[in-house]
Amino acid sequence: MVKKDESVPASDGRKSSGEKLRNFRSQVVGQLKTIDSKRGMDAVLDAPKRMKREWQKSGATGAITRFPIPTVLVFLLLTVYFVTQSGFLDDTRFDDDPNNPALNVNGDMEVYLPDGSQVAELLAKVEEDWSTNVMVVYIESDNQNITDQRILQEISYVESILNPYLSDDSDDVIYILSLSTVLKEVNSSAPRIREALVTEAGNLGCATGQENCATAGLAEQLNDALELTDEQFGGSYEIPSQTTIDLVVEEMYEEDGSPSSGLNKLARDVGGGENGTPDGLLDRAIMAIAVTEERPAKDIIADTQFILDNISSKDRPCLFAEDGSPADNSLCNWEDLGLSMVLTGPVPITNAVTEFSFRLFWEIFPMAVVLVAIGLFLFHSDLLQAGLTGMRPIQGLKVLIIAGLPTLCAVFWTLGLIGATNYEVTMTVIIVGPILLALGVSYGLHITNRYAEEEGTRSEKMRASLNSTGKAVFLSAVTTVIGFISLVFTPMAPIQTVGIALSAGIVIVYILTMFMVPNLTLILDLKKPKHPPLRAFDVLVEVPVKYNKGVIGVFLLLILLSATVGQANVEENIDLLGMAPEGESPVVKMKQYSKEFEAGQVGMVLINANVSGDIRDGDPSNDDPATMLKKIDNLESKLNGIENTTAVSVVFLMKSSGVKGSISGEQANTFIQETPCIVAQEQCDDFKDLSEVLLGNNLAINTSFWDLLTDPSEYGLPGSRQTQIFLLDVFYASLTKETREIFVSEDFSRSLIYVDMPFIPVADTARSVEVVNQNTDSFRGDFGETAEDLTGVAATAIEVNRLIVGSQWTSLGFAIILTLITLAIVFRDVRYSIWTTSPVIATVALQWLVMWRMDVPLSLVTVMIGSILVGVGVDFSIHIANRIRELGGGIQAIRSAAVGTGMSLFEAAVVTSLGMFAAYDIPIPEIRPFITVILILLWVAAASALILLPAIFVTLEKMGIGAVGGANGMARRLGLVEDASYVLDDVMDASLIDDVVDVW
Repeated sequence: MVKKDESVPASDGRKSSGEKLRNFRSQVVGQLKTIDSKRGMDAVLDAPKRMKREWQKSGATGAITRFPIPTVLVFLLLTVYFVTQSGFLDDTRFDDDPNNPALNVNGDMEVYLPDGSQVAELLAKVEEDWSTNVMVVYIESDNQNITDQRILQEISYVESILNPYLSDDSDDVIYILSLSTVLKEVNSSAPRIREALVTEAGNLGCATGQENCATAGLAEQLNDALELTDEQFGGSYEIPSQTTIDLVVEEMYEEDGSPSSGLNKLARDVGGGENGTPDGLLDRAIMAIAVTEERPAKDIIADTQFILDNISSKDRPCLFAEDGSPADNSLCNWEDLGLSMVLTGPVPITNAVTEFSFRLFWEIFPMAVVLVAIGLFLFHSDLLQAGLTGMRPIQGLKVLIIAGLPTLCAVFWTLGLIGATNYEVTMTVIIVGPILLALGVSYGLHITNRYAEEEGTRSEKMRASLNSTGKAVFLSAVTTVIGFISLVFTPMAPIQTVGIALSAGIVIVYILTMFMVPNLTLILDLKKPKHPPLRAFDVLVEVPVKYNKGVIGVFLLLILLSATVGQANVEENIDLLGMAPEGESPVVKMKQYSKEFEAGQVGMVLINANVSGDIRDGDPSNDDPATMLKKIDNLESKLNGIENTTAVSVVFLMKSSGVKGSISGEQANTFIQETPCIVAQEQCDDFKDLSEVLLGNNLAINTSFWDLLTDPSEYGLPGSRQTQIFLLDVFYASLTKETREIFVSEDFSRSLIYVDMPFIPVADTARSVEVVNQNTDSFRGDFGETAEDLTGVAATAIEVNRLIVGSQWTSLGFAIILTLITLAIVFRDVRYSIWTTSPVIATVALQWLVMWRMDVPLSLVTVMIGSILVGVGVDFSIHIANRIRELGGGIQAIRSAAVGTGMSLFEAAVVTSLGMFAAYDIPIPEIRPFITVILILLWVAAASALILLPAIFVTLEKMGIGAVGGANGMARRLGLVEDASYVLDDVMDASLIDDVVDVW
């Protein structure tokens, strides 16, 4: 009782806020004065000892379950944070950064290549001068020939919007290559030819080192004057007349009437005739667009798609007059013209994979949650044991919350951790959610079922449950992590990320299980009645007990068949396009493009050779560029002769580019012929002869630069190296910088041959690539010029195919060996670890048989099957093996352990299957066969544990070897424990691992 302070004057019962504050201060000061500082310090120093005594008194269980509700709330609040980082909120109103997805997904093909890969090194060399970020606009014309002027004008209009600044880095486009651009290059080349010749003539009148001589100034003035007439007499960068179009396109056909490789790359005739055969009219075309890496691909694709959508519905004149004005008042859109353009290519497909993967994940994952929840509810509401009348729905809901909630949180934690750390993943990580969800619930079930079986207070029951199952759950988690982490030994990032994500996920599942499940169990006070195992498991287990040798023989026969015939018949087929989502527009069009153009697997052959020339620089290696171009043309021809291969180089442009001058050519030629020369007379005469041919209106209209270069005497040219160099200088000047640098580097020291292949089986691709590389190896110049091996998509597929064949054995070997070592340490018995792992090894060995009979190839996804099975299947064997060990061994113990564990294995297999079954809705071709094989082998793993493992132990017992050693085995052999005395309840009381069955 507090004594009233008499010093305080009486009041009306109310105190001011100031008085209250003073009173509070007085009380605090008074309390502080009573503190014994020495005793307080002693209490602080003694805190660790007190915590130790508390830990010794109640153990880890007491610490974990001291505050059940706050503990669960803390983990739920942490889960809320990880939800925000997991991508779950992407594209919702709660997304605080709509432009950036939460997860860093890399869908680029180069991610499949390991560090140090030759293909990756070659790609890096190519990317020094060229962009490999390529989009393709796939063009279809149903009513008119692609070469019709009006169709080409529409293609050109799209190009002008996409690439408004030609040969300028200020827009997103580095270059566009299409039939339209080739025609515009040819149409606009005459002014550039004239300008190049006049400029060169002006320089001939200058002394060495002199830049601003009189003739150079005159040349500049003449070019300025002639430039005013360019548009008047044609020659602008636009689609030419239909007559010119027909002449240029005609040059793109071989003498036998077949299209050249360059034309085949840009346009095709795929139908229109009888029965869908070609009708002689080009009805398909492509627009290859290289884009910058300075801007996100997502934004470039969105802008490009917007432009295509906008122009497709825009009404424009149905026909244009020659001056570019509308021919009449009629208006047409693409539908009226029978024209369509769809965006596809490597960049859009990569973006589709990136955008689609986790958008789809969060569409599929809820289904997996529902299916697993239904499975848990049915198994734990006593429906199977007691029927509808004895069903306990509240009990089922409690188990669903206790076992399901921590696992669900663990999935969010795993993906949220990936998002929060910005760890780069690939689309293969999409399978992590269903796998974690399916596997994780079993850990919680081990604890809850043991808790429901124990007697005593809630704390005592939980302590007994964790003491008996904690070690078992930990062992299951460790062995599962071993199986998954073995995937890190593969040299490919998409598989490594799955291994890392699954391993981290299992660790998180274990942590959340150990903290959340005990507290949720105490909060909900779960109580479950015991049920005997189903009769079916008694019958099933009698098979390995009575016919142990037959069971082992059947498994050995199947393994032998799988290892020989099965493995020999499993194809190795890395289909990179099969990793892209079906139904997405870029993927659909890429498949059509691959089929109709025999293209899609874009590749490059890098030529290390100078394709320009300069006799005066003292470097003999670039004195004969014409010979080098002929070698490139020869290599290109050889590559085009290879099956499933289309090659095109800068020579294609030389063959397509006409040199017929404009009407102003005579005036320019007169200036050149009258210009005095300071350089050597022979060199000057050669140049003037070249000018006379090019500008003197003596050439046929279809004469190309290649014709002049390869057969100069036919056109009155001297054919000297200097003349060839002059001609090449003029040719390169006739092209826009943008188009020239599609094939040739800026300094002319390197060039590319683009090699296209369709998406075909990797074995066929490998044969074609091998022949390509044989031809590139034979490319040699007099001064060390070389051609590199093919790089690009096809080379990547072959490299990945080679890697997965070897890496699967590395990862499998690691998983099995480390599992054996772990079990040997835990069981303290090497032999017992071998027997326990045998069913898992048998299951892995049978994968070849299943894949062969299901016609499933070895792919980027199916290569993970073995390691995943080790992680999943070893739990089944541990359940039975540990129970047999605890019972001391013997045939009766084997029978009791298998029967008692049967329902648990069945539940685990069903729930895991339900979780994996949701992945069938992932519309990625490579995922579905992977899920099918996993599901089949999952049940094989359960059957192996329930049938093969008991058969092995029974065989050892009958041989007098005995599988179980140690104290338990010794006790049984001394008669301290009798097999016949084991009844089901004893089995349940002795079990450490299989706690699911204890309450059946």
